[in-house]
Amino acid sequence: MNLRPSREMPPPCAPALLPHSRSWRCFPGVQCPPPQIANGTYTPLPKTGEEKYAYEDAVTIECNAGYGVNGSTQIRCRHDGSWDPRVPHCVPGCGSPPRVENGQHSHPGRGYFSTGSSVTYRCLKGYTLQGEASIRCETGDDETAAWSGPLPQCEAVQCPAPSIQNGRLKPPLSQNYSYKSNISFECDPGYVIRGSEIIWCQADTKWSPRPPVCNLGSCSYPPALDSANQVPRKDFPVGSVVTYSCRPGYTLIPGVIPRITCLNNFTWSKVPEFCERLYCPNPAIENGALISVSRKEHVFGNRVEFHCHFGYVLRGSSSVHCGGDGMWHPPLPFCDKASPDSHPGQQEGSPALSLCFSRLRVVCGPPPSITKGKHSGTGQGHYPYGSKVTYSCAEGLSLIGESSIYCTSGNGVNLTWSGPAPRCKFVRCPMPVVHNGRTISDITAFLYGATVQFSCNKGYRIDGNGESWCQEDSTWSSPEPTCQPVQCPKPKVENGRMVNPTSEKPWYKVNETVSFKCSPGYQFSGHWYLPVTETWKITCSADGNWTTFPTCVSGFVRWDFLIRRALQCGVPLVQLKSLLEVQKLYLEIEKLKREIKKLG
Repeated sequence: MNLRPSREMPPPCAPALLPHSRSWRCFPGVQCPPPQIANGTYTPLPKTGEEKYAYEDAVTIECNAGYGVNGSTQIRCRHDGSWDPRVPHCVPGCGSPPRVENGQHSHPGRGYFSTGSSVTYRCLKGYTLQGEASIRCETGDDETAAWSGPLPQCEAVQCPAPSIQNGRLKPPLSQNYSYKSNISFECDPGYVIRGSEIIWCQADTKWSPRPPVCNLGSCSYPPALDSANQVPRKDFPVGSVVTYSCRPGYTLIPGVIPRITCLNNFTWSKVPEFCERLYCPNPAIENGALISVSRKEHVFGNRVEFHCHFGYVLRGSSSVHCGGDGMWHPPLPFCDKASPDSHPGQQEGSPALSLCFSRLRVVCGPPPSITKGKHSGTGQGHYPYGSKVTYSCAEGLSLIGESSIYCTSGNGVNLTWSGPAPRCKFVRCPMPVVHNGRTISDITAFLYGATVQFSCNKGYRIDGNGESWCQEDSTWSSPEPTCQPVQCPKPKVENGRMVNPTSEKPWYKVNETVSFKCSPGYQFSGHWYLPVTETWKITCSADGNWTTFPTCVSGFVRWDFLIRRALQCGVPLVQLKSLLEVQKLYLEIEKLKREIKKLG
């Protein structure tokens, strides 16, 4: 309980709690005499016009040089007119040790030190001691005690200026970095910071966290071109050069260098068109026509089939394909005039020539032999004009070249075979392997002419030719394509921003998610009458597109517009009122949350 002086009590009256008692008493006119201090002084003096001190007044004792306070340096006037604690004495010795800024000594609060005593200083955290840590109370030539010197000093800890390769400190720069000061780093163009961008000077003269490092940045996978392939690799650091090669059916555009470079801003240099398409010539043959669908242009991989008009026979392969060199393989066939009495194994050309060569007894010599194979004319005695022989190979070997040749004449005088014999060769192309993809084929042994197709797994895209065929040298006509991970470009939302902008990057992998918030004053569009969400999450899909993007619209909507829209949609008035109350409550909560956030 509080005891206040009553009006009847003669002033001054000092209420006091008696020692060893729970009762209060009032002591009128309590005064303490000034303390008698030999070889010392006290402060403050009594109030103006007073010679003594009132109850609860306090004074501080200081001794003259060469003397120290033997007792408490501060005393207070008691209710009984005495000083508490009792008045100290100034005795020969040293007083309180000198103060060292940002430091303290081993005996704080002590006012008297006899000669021979010592104190030791230590510095506060973030400061380091310079000089002798201890001083002594000593008697000088004049028999006066004083503290020895010089005093130590506490200087602020200095951290050495750090440096990083391929980077630098952000301005403003300083000559000294004291305890708790911080610095920021940035990397040179083409490099990416790894670690904390800001570090702080610690009390042990070290930086925390450790200085970051600047690693060479990289570009995303280079652009895929329909007309060119690139050397397969995984990483594309800044400065790396990617060289393209034209795919089969394309040729390098004169004067164009098929290379691109990863630039310092982690993008690729301009990607022009390196290759132009090759076209095979029109495959028209005299006295014949195409069986397959006619095209205006014929490109690599296109196949065409032929047949001859009535009265003509086909000399050569009935099916040819447009090669990667812009030529037809095998060569285009021709249609020769058939003889009315031609029989299997003997397809005649011009009847007049056939009759002429027959009368002159001119025939072709034996057909060219074939190693590890045979032809259909084996055992036949003579080969008149128009004779045809067909070659075949031993089991396991592939026939390279035209399977059939004919006895014909190039000058109307001499007979000769229409071409050399084909070759029998062991041709096996290796099983093509596409990582993160698969090979589409219904065969297991890939012989000469075998065709395969390629596709990628979900979440990957094909980079290269999607089809290839086994060539004579046991290699595929096109290198195996690669399946590169599908990536989604950095998303942008008008009037919105990413929740965690520090994680922004130019490309995102499949199934990676990004969360957005609308800018102040905007909210996600949706059902106008329902509370909106604070964040909107989108995901990178396997087709390289993001799931549904949010739309941030102005959050300030007129109530009359909402009411009109609700009535047009047939919302009952009772339900409309409830919905508006919910919306109003939600907006109040949002406002309160923003105010709390500002205070925090």
